[in-house]
Formats: sequence, structure tokens, C-alpha cells
Amino acid sequence: MDEQKTKSKTSRILILIGSILLFIMAFFHGSGFFYVSDLINESNAEGLLKEIVPVLFAHPSIHLMGLSALGILSLYLKYEAKKVLLLLTVLVIIDAILAFAVGGLIPGLILSIPVVCFLMARFNISQNSSSR
Repeated sequence: MDEQKTKSKTSRILILIGSILLFIMAFFHGSGFFYVSDLINESNAEGLLKEIVPVLFAHPSIHLMGLSALGILSLYLKYEAKKVLLLLTVLVIIDAILAFAVGGLIPGLILSIPVVCFLMARFNISQNSSSR
């Protein structure tokens, strides 16, 4: 019984760590919105580009906040949490790969931490479910 509680607590902590990291990344990425908006507006880029770049810059921040919320949601799920964590892991892996692809070594590494957290939490939930 104590082992099951420990696994459940461990899973919750891992999910919280991953979700908090995603939220922090969303905040830091979003904090550059006005800088990027001003920079593109001062450039000699076409009008459409000036309108679209700030929106495209804001999108990853919103995306990361949504993923963070999905992680928090999984804390309140029972058996479905494994499925949600798998989806969350896949989406964050894709984000990490994209970060590495554009040369973002630090963001890619930071995104890798929630991937590991969510995978470990999912494995922990699987172990907890199978031991019942």
C-alpha cells in the first residue's frame, strides 16, 4: 500500500515539474513578444510579414501554456492519465526536435526535461495500475 502511494506521489511530482517547466518556457518565450513586434515593425519587411510575424511568435507561447494545462489536467485523471501523458510526451518531443532544428540548443534541452518527466510519470502510473 505504501509503495502504491509513493508511486502515485512520484508521478504527481514528475507531472508538476514537467508542467511548471512548460509554463515557465511559455512565459519567457512570450516575454519577447513586444521586442519581436517592434523589431519587425522597424524593419523593411513587407506589410503582410509585419502583421504575421508577431502572431507566429506568440503561437509557441500559447502552445506551451496549453501543453502545461494538459499536464495539470492529467493530475485529475485516473486511468486515462496514461493516454494523456503519452500524447503530451509526443507533442513535447516534437517541440524539442523543432527547437533543436532551428538551433535552439538550450530550449531543446529544457523541453527534454518535461519529456523525461512525463514518460517517467506514465511508466510509474503503468506500474501502479499493474500491481493492483
